Amino acid sequence: MAVENVQPLQVWPAVGLLGNAETFDLALRWSTALAASTIVPKEYQGSPANALIAIEMACRIGASPIQVMQNLHIINGRPAWSSQYIIGAVNSSRRYKHGLKFDMRGSGDGMSCIAWTTEHDGQRVEGPPVSMKMARDEGWLGRAGSKWKTMPELMLRYRAAAFFGRLYCPDLIMGLCDSFEAQDIGSDTHSCNGAGLAIDAAVALGTAGNCGAMAQLPEDSPVSGGEVVTTDTQEEMDCFDPPF
Repeated sequence: MAVENVQPLQVWPAVGLLGNAETFDLALRWSTALAASTIVPKEYQGSPANALIAIEMACRIGASPIQVMQNLHIINGRPAWSSQYIIGAVNSSRRYKHGLKFDMRGSGDGMSCIAWTTEHDGQRVEGPPVSMKMARDEGWLGRAGSKWKTMPELMLRYRAAAFFGRLYCPDLIMGLCDSFEAQDIGSDTHSCNGAGLAIDAAVALGTAGNCGAMAQLPEDSPVSGGEVVTTDTQEEMDCFDPPF
């Protein structure tokens, strides 16, 4: 039986968030309202500029702005998704017969994990393997406060899911790292399989996805000159991306 190609929910009109003055004005007003809320993450409180970026990203991937806000972290000046969001995005996309599964192999320092799922025609799709040896060689294990030391099985699953998402579903996550990976690689933002290049390209294209051409901010815009708030410590990260 042929499987219908499922399109993401269109939160904004087909012309896109920044396609005309009407939708852009709506985005400005919405970003101001969201920034005034006390229940959105602190990165967006008092920052309409950050809220506008979250709305624009939600437009591109067909998600709710609140969903993006709750799952997007800023690490060393770069956006990164929570690990749970990446897994949820792949599982809910209906591109595959079932959600992501994880093959755990070995034990101790020899432990490894592969994220996989099945195409609708029955073909198995595997992501790149992630191992404790990789974590040690890449320096993830030795980083201060590293969760690889205390919960290696969970971190292997999270990293395997992130690799799978960027390899097979980059449009769902805009090619971004997961938050723990961004923390692991530190300021070397281009080590994340080109995640920095992916977001730069998305902004440069402007007309990609559902967002139309980029509009210029008016001088009196409430988002002009907004301060970007970053999350740089593992303790702050844990508040948004719990281990279980």
